[in-house]
Amino acid sequence: MNHYTTIEQSKKLMELGLSPNTADMCYPHFIRHGANTYDEIPEIAEEIDYPYEMPCWSLGALLKLMPKTISVPVDERSACFYNLEWQFANDNSLRYIATNRGECLIDIYSDHDIGGKSFIETVLEMVVWLIENNYIKTQKK
Repeated sequence: MNHYTTIEQSKKLMELGLSPNTADMCYPHFIRHGANTYDEIPEIAEEIDYPYEMPCWSLGALLKLMPKTISVPVDERSACFYNLEWQFANDNSLRYIATNRGECLIDIYSDHDIGGKSFIETVLEMVVWLIENNYIKTQKK
């Protein structure tokens, strides 16, 4: 089980506008038989030389991107917000919980114990949701 993003997942994060500077690993670039491709095993990197190296995010780097708390409107017309705090749950999910009510409002479940999503896929799904909902700043915004 990998604890880092695949090349495809890394490309998705970059398409969403995530800066390569937030990555802590990279897939080194090489040319073999006239085709441009990346090594399959990432390396730890202090700096990413994109596009010559494909950024790669470890599980820890993805978790660091997630804001500890977010504010979510109660509904579309309301000026009131829920303050949500993220936490791991016993059922292998990531959740944003309303701190004043103990109510789970955002839940991404990982069923990796029964052959479903891996935990890094669960974290990646949450990071994508956070980017799409403007909770993580990107180069596009």
